[in-house]
Amino acid sequence: MTETKPHHFEVVLVLTAFAAGAVDVTSFAKLGGIFASAMTGNLALFALYIASFRIFSAVGTLIALAGFITGVSLGTLLTRDRLNQKAITLLLGFETTLLFAAAVLWFVASHRNGRMSADLLILILAIAMGLQGVTGKKINLSSIPTIVFTSTLTNIVTSVTDNFARGKFSLSTDTKRQMISFGLYFAGAFAAGLLSFFNIGVVILLPLAAIAAALAIHLQNAAVSDPVAR
Repeated sequence: MTETKPHHFEVVLVLTAFAAGAVDVTSFAKLGGIFASAMTGNLALFALYIASFRIFSAVGTLIALAGFITGVSLGTLLTRDRLNQKAITLLLGFETTLLFAAAVLWFVASHRNGRMSADLLILILAIAMGLQGVTGKKINLSSIPTIVFTSTLTNIVTSVTDNFARGKFSLSTDTKRQMISFGLYFAGAFAAGLLSFFNIGVVILLPLAAIAAALAIHLQNAAVSDPVAR
């Protein structure tokens, strides 16, 4: 039997997907070509930067990798032996704090590639994305990770292709959720891309606003939602 999840988790998922898209584009466009959540992409970029002697960017990819690992480790340790409702509250709260710190640093210090402040921004954003990866696992809804949507796209295409092959033209709830989350990742990336292109500094506030909203929605619903299994 499929486990029933609080309805607001769907909203939390799309907000975190939006945040991930905004963070990835912001870090790539403004912090030396680095992804804060897509570690597979970072590994490929690290190889490219080393091969082309772009040392500052190569170091940035390693910082992002270290930050992401740190975020996942912290999220795992902080939520051990906690019910998922409380664990998700803690994860979203910690992520909101990190994104707020990143926003403050963004406005008070240079984030030019190679500067220590830029490396610190990469680290903070990557830790936040690592925490968000744990959030996705805790929510565990429709196999949506909230970061890095290659597996989500695979699931969407597999489901749609299988349905069409069987003559079914309706989509399952899981596939609809996956498509919406995939679209919201794109929306976050697109919004960040526009703001970055026009060099509008408030781009860093996009992920903060999304995660703060997710936290507020979760806190509002946590007290009345059914308990989630460990």
